[in-house]
Order: sequence, then structure tokens, then C-alpha cells
Amino acid sequence: MIEQGKLGELFDIDFDAGRMFWKRPPKYHPRLLGTEAGGPRPAHAKVYWVIKIGALAHKRGRLIFLAANGRWPSPCVDHINGNSLDDRLANLREASIAENARNHKTRAKKSILPMGVRMTGSGRFQARIGIDRGQISLGIFDTVDEAHAVYISKRKELFHEFA
Repeated sequence: MIEQGKLGELFDIDFDAGRMFWKRPPKYHPRLLGTEAGGPRPAHAKVYWVIKIGALAHKRGRLIFLAANGRWPSPCVDHINGNSLDDRLANLREASIAENARNHKTRAKKSILPMGVRMTGSGRFQARIGIDRGQISLGIFDTVDEAHAVYISKRKELFHEFA
């Protein structure tokens, strides 16, 4: 594992912009001196900025967290605004895996209905929310907007700043 001091030797870090620049590039790549380190790499359904140090690839957000706090985030870093390429220090926070998952604004769409809403067999709309590996029904409503409003309200109540 790389340590905080090593990051300072290898990179100039702009915490406000969330970017890292090579101060001491890899041995066989001197042309990288002063250039932005890493590049975008898809991971699951998102794209993260990844920087390779030696043989290991690291997400830039985790490296910036380490440089600012002197320790690795445990267990993960959450991007507050949901943009996985926005690694500004002000946009990063330490989170549990469950908290990080709660911060998702949308899910893969199988329907046109908003997150937290599904249509019942009677043509009405059910609001429901998942928590602790279970589902809680929030009620049946006549309109999509009513169901979604109840879902958003409950989401804020349960997940606080991670909603």
C-alpha cells in the first residue's frame, strides 16, 4: 500500500480541483512530468479516474482522501454529488458500503417510472424503499408524483445526508 508521504513525492495535488499531476513520473515515462496522472476507467456501471502507481491501479478519489487525511478511507469514499469523476476534496467523504449505495440518485431503468415507484396490477402506484436488505412499502397512490414524493420524503428521513 502506498503511504501519504510517497504521494507527496510523486504528485502535485490540487485538492480544490481534485486533480493530480506527475512530479516524479515513472522511470521509463519522463515525458509525463507535469501532466495529469491517470485516466478514466469504467468500473461496473460508473467511470472512475484511475492512477497507476507501480503495478497497482488506484482510484484518484481514494488517493486524494489519503493525501488529505493521512489514512486510507475505510471502507470506501463516497462522491457527495454522485459524479464519480469529481474528486475534489470537498466532494469526497468516508462512507460505509451501505451509505455509499444509498447515495445513488438513479438505478438502471427497466421502466419509465422514477426510482422507488412501481405500478400495481390495479393501475395505481406503489412507493417502496429498500433498507437493510429488505423492502418497506410506503403505500399505494393514485399518481406517480404522489408516490415519488412519499418515497423521497422517506429516503431523506432514513438516509439523512446520504439521501
